[in-house]
Amino acid sequence: MAELLHFPILILLLILQMTIGRNIQLVGGSADLILLWLVCWGLHKQGKNVWYGALFSGLLLSFASAIPWYVSFLACFFTAGVSRYFSKRFWHNPLIALAIITFVASLFSNFLQYGVLSFLTGNMDWSASVTHVIIPSVFMNLFLVFPIYVIVHDMSRWMYPAEVE
Repeated sequence: MAELLHFPILILLLILQMTIGRNIQLVGGSADLILLWLVCWGLHKQGKNVWYGALFSGLLLSFASAIPWYVSFLACFFTAGVSRYFSKRFWHNPLIALAIITFVASLFSNFLQYGVLSFLTGNMDWSASVTHVIIPSVFMNLFLVFPIYVIVHDMSRWMYPAEVE
């Protein structure tokens, strides 16, 4: 039942990402709030149902974005899979895993978008895309993932209270 709260949060993050997030840019790149939420949610110990969030996020992004629908789904499921894999391996220090997963998932998502868009349009400059969009987007994601992790962690303590003996 507590997982149902994630769906309105993902809708709110999409609204924030499409309105405010696209106006706050570093060179030409911007943060991907939904990707960051999936990273943080998948790393948490109660994040076993991150797959539902990845499916819902893929649906949201495919309706709201101009990129093809399968790019959103691949990026969301890749992020969810990597975060669940790392949650089982780095349980002592989640902040290192948080930085690694955010870096890898951001690169994967941005390069996947670049690859599909350059295949479909055929006239995208590689060096300009990397220096003006991909690297600044990864940097902004790395900068914003720590505050989002704190929010997810506090929200999970509220949603899943520890049982008192």
